[in-house]
Amino acid sequence: MRAQEETLRYYELYGDMVFRICFLRLKNRQDVYDAVQETFIRLIQSEKCFENEEHAKAWLFAVAGNICKNMQKEFWNKNRVNDDVFFLLSGEEEDMENSEVLEAVLALPEKYKELVYLHYYEGYSVEEIARFLGKNASTLHSRLSKAKELLRKKLV
Repeated sequence: MRAQEETLRYYELYGDMVFRICFLRLKNRQDVYDAVQETFIRLIQSEKCFENEEHAKAWLFAVAGNICKNMQKEFWNKNRVNDDVFFLLSGEEEDMENSEVLEAVLALPEKYKELVYLHYYEGYSVEEIARFLGKNASTLHSRLSKAKELLRKKLV
């Protein structure tokens, strides 16, 4: 079991990031809260020793992603209409243009949406995202170009 202070520190550092990652996949406020809670419960139960902060962040990112994938496979999530039509990630009012862009990003296919969000909204480099996802950086550069093209078509 992980110490309470250490878990709290990770939650303070990365809780918002985990929330946003879960939201990208689930798009439902209650499911997102459940996924974030489950991510940090797994952190508490884990005896994993992290080499550094980047390692901890990557671990949380991977665990949150896996939890979201599992939640998306459940019958209930496959067969319901989402009642949270549009939930702003920041929790703050934004102008219409930013909302339109964010809505377009959220409408992208999964393989693009997460990449665009992490790169443009969270500020991670493609190389950092490649390490998080365990993918080739050149593949992600290509996907990012394709995503920008798709966004350009949607927003013009």
